[in-house]
Amino acid sequence: MSVYVADDPVAYEAFMGRWSRRLAPQLIAHAGIAAGDHVLDLGCGTGTLTEALADHGAVVTAVDYSHVYADHTAARLAGRAVVEQGDARSLRFGDGAFDAAMASLVLDTIPEADRAVAEMRRVVRPGGTVAAGVFDYWGGYGVFALLWDIAAVLDEAGRALRDELLSHPLPRAGALTGLWRAAGLIGVEEVPVVLSFDYADFADYWSTFETGQGRTGRYVVSLPAAARDRLRTHAEAAYRAGMPDGPRFFAVIVRAVRGTVP
Repeated sequence: MSVYVADDPVAYEAFMGRWSRRLAPQLIAHAGIAAGDHVLDLGCGTGTLTEALADHGAVVTAVDYSHVYADHTAARLAGRAVVEQGDARSLRFGDGAFDAAMASLVLDTIPEADRAVAEMRRVVRPGGTVAAGVFDYWGGYGVFALLWDIAAVLDEAGRALRDELLSHPLPRAGALTGLWRAAGLIGVEEVPVVLSFDYADFADYWSTFETGQGRTGRYVVSLPAAARDRLRTHAEAAYRAGMPDGPRFFAVIVRAVRGTVP
């Protein structure tokens, strides 16, 4: 299994943070978070959802497995949220410590995600909300699929990465619903959230993969120079699609779920 790379907060902002910032308010609305709620942000990354929750008036505790991401978020949001390093599958908090727990674009990167969801349920009080969102790789993720399909033709490791990501059980419609129900949550509702990933030109698009963040970024920067140049050439042809270089707007679907602790 490939490892999700989370070691450069600034690079992550260019890679994904600018898009997760668009997602955060929609996840908060779907979860029904109210001002004053005590909310756990699980897998906070560089703090996009953490900050949006604080702006919304919630009392936020954020946890990330990456020391680098956690330290970055703690420094950036000093005084606005409690941020610490921790394992989503074994949280230090007591039962029912929060009104809600949320996880944005992270559950498919956690081994044994069912344990993380069980922990989210455990630390939320009865009547509280557990909510999350993951990308739908099959229903609307052309922004990355464009690169994965080319890599799969050019390179065995690229094919292995594409197949691993697309065969993952979570990034598809209905998967989070099943996970939430298996955890014993009730009133489960899953909805598609559509985001626009906007790029100024191909250089902007390609630069996100050269950050080395995430599994795709790690793959791209691991390639020898010649192989990377070949991938870049084919990706640029696909991006342009016979048209001049310039802005492109990719519709991306996130599957957002919420459920209530009985």
